[in-house]
Amino acid sequence: MSIKHFSGFEVIRAAMEVEKNGHRFYSDMAQWAVNPTVKELFAMLAQDEVEHLRRLKGLEAKYADGAFFENEEEFLPYLQRFRDSEIFPSAESLAGVIGSPDLDQQALDLAIEAEEKFAAYFRTAAENARMADGKEAFGWLAGEEERHAEILKERKQQINE
Repeated sequence: MSIKHFSGFEVIRAAMEVEKNGHRFYSDMAQWAVNPTVKELFAMLAQDEVEHLRRLKGLEAKYADGAFFENEEEFLPYLQRFRDSEIFPSAESLAGVIGSPDLDQQALDLAIEAEEKFAAYFRTAAENARMADGKEAFGWLAGEEERHAEILKERKQQINE
């Protein structure tokens, strides 16, 4: 089932799970990164994910009326995929990166890929939102994730020069 079939509330709940995973991913990478610039970047992105989660929580109540898991049997597995590793790397993927001599480069690549996937997710959510404030919020979040991807790409290029 695609995002187009879920209510705004369900999309927000899925997005909240991804933001939580993003915070966890960036916090972990900030601890394990070797390069101080990469550490600082991941710490900043972890904080951004907290702000995104706060904004989503603010929207949750607006979408709750009449939209609470209309397709629960289909939505809960969808939500579980986000919780597990739909966008941010799984624990297994991270385990391979953590012991690598090029940890920073691999972590940056994983982060860029995740941010681009998440931006696409939010673009789709914005296109399909039924309420104007949902369109606006999802559009803002897509822009934030695109901004993250660009920052990550720029820093990666700077580090490789």
